[in-house]
Amino acid sequence: MSSEQRGLNDSLSVPSNKALSSNEPLTRLAGAFKSASGALGEVLMPRTCPCCAVPVAYGAGSPLCEQCLPQLRSALVRVERVQVLQPLDGAVVPEVRAASRYEGMMPRALLALKNAGRTDLLPLLGEGLARSVYELLRAHRVELQSVPGSSISSAGTSAAPVEVLLVPAPSSAQSVRRRGYAPANLLVQEAARQLNQRLPASVQVRAVDVIGYAPRRWRGSGASFSSHTGSSLLGVSLLGASEAKNEQKSLGAVGRAERMHGALRVMEPALCAGRLSVICDDVVTTGATASEMVRVLQDAGSRVLGVCAVAAVPKKLLT
Repeated sequence: MSSEQRGLNDSLSVPSNKALSSNEPLTRLAGAFKSASGALGEVLMPRTCPCCAVPVAYGAGSPLCEQCLPQLRSALVRVERVQVLQPLDGAVVPEVRAASRYEGMMPRALLALKNAGRTDLLPLLGEGLARSVYELLRAHRVELQSVPGSSISSAGTSAAPVEVLLVPAPSSAQSVRRRGYAPANLLVQEAARQLNQRLPASVQVRAVDVIGYAPRRWRGSGASFSSHTGSSLLGVSLLGASEAKNEQKSLGAVGRAERMHGALRVMEPALCAGRLSVICDDVVTTGATASEMVRVLQDAGSRVLGVCAVAAVPKKLLT
């Protein structure tokens, strides 16, 4: 599958010399005020590189310093396949790809996005996730060609492009309240934006946030969210998600897989039925969350192509 770079060629109109000269005093005043306020802002609230804490000017083109920026870009270039834990019940191990290893400056960059509010890192980290998804789609180009009615399988016609859903790993309601956003969701939106500029017209991706934590009392019961309403749903689901996150951190690989089994639900199965999907996350450790996401998406009728992440722990990388 070849890539087609699509962009916009916008023309900018240049104001006449007369109009420019008539507004020149106001323009100079506005420029001076902007310069003064910017300097004051950097004194009161200086911005630092999230990887080394070196001061970075707000006017710089990147949130990283000149030394860390090329290192992070280099770390995100090579997409590797990742080996994950065998899921429970003999389920098929999903194909997993990651743009980087979770080592060096990568943990600092991802934790800055997740816990320090550094959403200015989204273009860089989202580019890494986009690379992972691109390589996964390229590996599955034959499968994409087999989608009925696609413009790939019927070249020369006006058939609709193949649409692939990018599904982010869920965040607990507690962490979303604390951060003010869901990191994986933002990463997926940024990756989708970049991918739709790079992919050929025959393939499109769409970010769809449809997976959430199941209340603990319903895990393994097969009950759906649509059959439960009211305040008890809200209270129990938030409690269950928070406890699941806290307990997950203290478990080993097998314990995580057992703990995650039945912990997730597809909130809107109708959006996934009969659709191609790719699971996306910031970091893959044991693959327990990803494997459970694969299970619930397949139960909802989606054909999961694989799992993509910005980074993966080194011991899980295939040699």
